[in-house]
Amino acid sequence: MNLPVVVDITVGLVFIYLILSLLASEIQELITTFLQWRAKHLKNSIELLLAGGSETEESDITKARNLVHKLYNDPLINSLNQQTKEKIEKQFRENTKSSNKKPLGDKQSAPSYLPSETFAITLLDTLKIPQLINYVKHPSDEVQTNLHMILASYKELQAGINDPNSESYKTIQTVYGDIDQEFRDFVNQELPNDVPDSLINSLRVLAQRSRIKVGDLTEEINQFKNEVETWFDRSMDRASGVYKRNAKGVAIIIGISIAILTNTDTFHLINRLSQDSVIRSAITQSASQRADYINDQEARSKIEKLLGNASIPIGWQNLNQQFEPNSGNVLLITIWQVFRLICGWIVSGLAIAMGAPFWFDILNKFINVRNAGPKPAAYTKDQPSQK
Repeated sequence: MNLPVVVDITVGLVFIYLILSLLASEIQELITTFLQWRAKHLKNSIELLLAGGSETEESDITKARNLVHKLYNDPLINSLNQQTKEKIEKQFRENTKSSNKKPLGDKQSAPSYLPSETFAITLLDTLKIPQLINYVKHPSDEVQTNLHMILASYKELQAGINDPNSESYKTIQTVYGDIDQEFRDFVNQELPNDVPDSLINSLRVLAQRSRIKVGDLTEEINQFKNEVETWFDRSMDRASGVYKRNAKGVAIIIGISIAILTNTDTFHLINRLSQDSVIRSAITQSASQRADYINDQEARSKIEKLLGNASIPIGWQNLNQQFEPNSGNVLLITIWQVFRLICGWIVSGLAIAMGAPFWFDILNKFINVRNAGPKPAAYTKDQPSQK
């Protein structure tokens, strides 16, 4: 077998993987959209972030869940949620929500993406941090009030403000000065009750970091907001990695399912492409002429019609060819052929799970090799032809 034939076989194999990967991607996207996987994963990630991680106590996780519920009811975050109005989709999400312990609360949908600035503003506003700053006494030579001190006394406010004889009350006086009835009412009525200790500790660290960078309290709150945004972005980067790993597992299941339903056996594909020059030529020519069809719906339809007319070696109509009769022990041969078929499905499923963009890039590289180099740059008015 010479090198051009090997390249053609590879191009044909990659092209088939690309078509099935597109189908798998569309199926996974539909499942992800209807089941709200991105929105649920985002909300669960924020709950773990505020709770201090999955190793924290159950009480902190419960507090974080209640706090996130308040965050999601804030107008800034609630406006990002584009809830469906279609009856079919609403009913479908109602059914999936009832069987999924209502991770989105009473709502049918939630944002799949949350800007860090929106998160930081909403979190600080929910914790009433900007309002607390308005109550601090003016910094003096003796006491330099800063954001770290405000957060250090945050958990003591509700317990200590109603007990003038406690040490917490003295700490509050150090930060806020004389405590009047207005401030006492604000603490008792406005401050949220469900605030995890780990969240306040994390914010204290961020406040200390802000304190190092700036000295003025007004500038410090702006720097603190930036630190919260960075903290959120880094946490969401890790959450995104977890989501991608979970999505890859789902992609493998979908890929193997498609391989079984379409009877896509990689070993049979290689065998047929190596033996049948007509099928090999039809597939490779289609791939070479329409390598950009991934972004062109009309071109994709033409390719699918062309391939439908050709005898592509996938589908259950090829089962007889996959189980060709051989001389010898029929039982052992049949067991071996079944084992090879299952392995072929698994290999095809894993290949399909790699995704359409992966196979599209591979296909372009092989087509360039097959056609002896990339296409020359087109001449435009903005860019002259390269000599």
